[in-house]
Amino acid sequence: MLTQTSPQAFKKIFTFSAGSETFGLPLHLLHEVIYPEHITRVPKAPAFMAGILTYGSETIPVLDISKKLCLAAPSIRVHHPAIIINTIIDDETMQLALLVERFGKIVQYKNSETIKRKNIPFSTCSAKSNQLGQNSAAYTQSREAIRKFVSEELYRAGVRIRLLNESTLFSVAELT
Repeated sequence: MLTQTSPQAFKKIFTFSAGSETFGLPLHLLHEVIYPEHITRVPKAPAFMAGILTYGSETIPVLDISKKLCLAAPSIRVHHPAIIINTIIDDETMQLALLVERFGKIVQYKNSETIKRKNIPFSTCSAKSNQLGQNSAAYTQSREAIRKFVSEELYRAGVRIRLLNESTLFSVAELT
């Protein structure tokens, strides 16, 4: 007998790459994907804040997700892709632009497919990671940042997608 699963049992995320990692955020946050032409730097802003951009009639913060997660610097590009998200931060609704390496795709999954993580594993054996100075302070900082903002992982076609917790990723205090 074939049983059908209700549509509510599935969740959807959009994926993107930052550093050498693949991340996912809930699809309902996604507003638009863009290639911003001009980002205005903000003096004395945190390192992860790339600046601000004019989007329609709004001015919105532009955040470099690689820097927020202490990942390796992104490849050099003239225009980085950005994801415009609608989110609630500290009970305040706002739009943010997240600079990413590459856009991914929309992935549908069931809760049962995710793995809850308290201690996110990091491979310590690969020659490539040893070349990158895996035991360096930057690597440790990145590992701790990812552990702080990722509580679940999903595996699809051999790719680990780290599901970001948007409620802990940013605070209004960091953005002002």
